[in-house]
Amino acid sequence: MKKKYKGEEYFVPYKKHAPYFTKERTDDTGQTYQILSVTQALSKQGSAESLINWAVRETIKLIDWDLRTVGDYTEIRDWYANVGTTAHRHMEILLEGGTPQLDKEGYDPMLVQAAQNSIKAFERWLTRHKVKKLFTEKVLVSDEHELGGTADLIAEVDGVIEVIDFKTGSEFGKHSLQVAAYAYLARENGIDVEQCRIVFGHRDTGKLKEVIVYNDELENLWKRVRAAKFSYTYL
Repeated sequence: MKKKYKGEEYFVPYKKHAPYFTKERTDDTGQTYQILSVTQALSKQGSAESLINWAVRETIKLIDWDLRTVGDYTEIRDWYANVGTTAHRHMEILLEGGTPQLDKEGYDPMLVQAAQNSIKAFERWLTRHKVKKLFTEKVLVSDEHELGGTADLIAEVDGVIEVIDFKTGSEFGKHSLQVAAYAYLARENGIDVEQCRIVFGHRDTGKLKEVIVYNDELENLWKRVRAAKFSYTYL
């Protein structure tokens, strides 16, 4: 699939994550039903004003003052998302013990180059900790709570089993909600997660930051996730 960013075309060799997970019913009907994803359930969380301000700021970056034209902020939104997915793919291969060669997988050189700051930050993070990979890109689905999601990494970090999420942008409050939800989904699936960690490797600056969500914070965050799901579904 081809996309555009600042007038240049680039190729996206993957599909976007679906907002729902389809799962077979356990009853006798044989029908399927859709389970909402964690990210979709949290999509209404946060300040609408801050999102509008972000869209305005990003749209200003796309103004061509000579031609007096204004770009579409969705162009830069999609670009950021695709840069993030490229960095995630690099880390997935690395954690699986492979050698990332994204160009051979069809990733556009524009994306690979743009993801380098995040990739280098994430690689620095790996050198700072003893990381024993348990699962990468682990799909987690809860029948009881009818929520699903894909955890970037579940690993033993310095002796503690964690859900780890890699982010290539700035920190938002809903990130803690997201990893807390994954922790509860993982536990329901028999994985004894003790805490969560969000690793930020900023795509523009290469700045590395870690946020740990400890076990005693998870219950309250999980309640907020369930409230967000109810709000998304019924309100």
